Amino acid sequence: MNKRLRYLPFSDVVEGMELGAPLTIAEHGVTNFTLPAGQVLTDTNLRQIAMRHGEFVCVLEDDPRSDAERAADRLASEARLAKIFADADLSRPALAGLYAAVLAYRSL
Repeated sequence: MNKRLRYLPFSDVVEGMELGAPLTIAEHGVTNFTLPAGQVLTDTNLRQIAMRHGEFVCVLEDDPRSDAERAADRLASEARLAKIFADADLSRPALAGLYAAVLAYRSL
């Protein structure tokens, strides 16, 4: 089965979920907690994240959509992004970079 990354608010994260990206929590610019990508979250991990006021977590989960559904969702996302950036001057490197970054994020 295909997998996909999802960024979830901490309140929606439960024990047994797998991290899709490294989790790093910092306070005042100092890293005070990290977990590697692929870590299966335990009750202890969740308590540690909560104590450090973690807000969002990237998890890896099964993607039940068919290839056709994924392609349709990607096209819809690209169309929405094109509409949002319709008046943007994408010849400017900063805007072109932002567009590319958002497109890459939405393609996950």
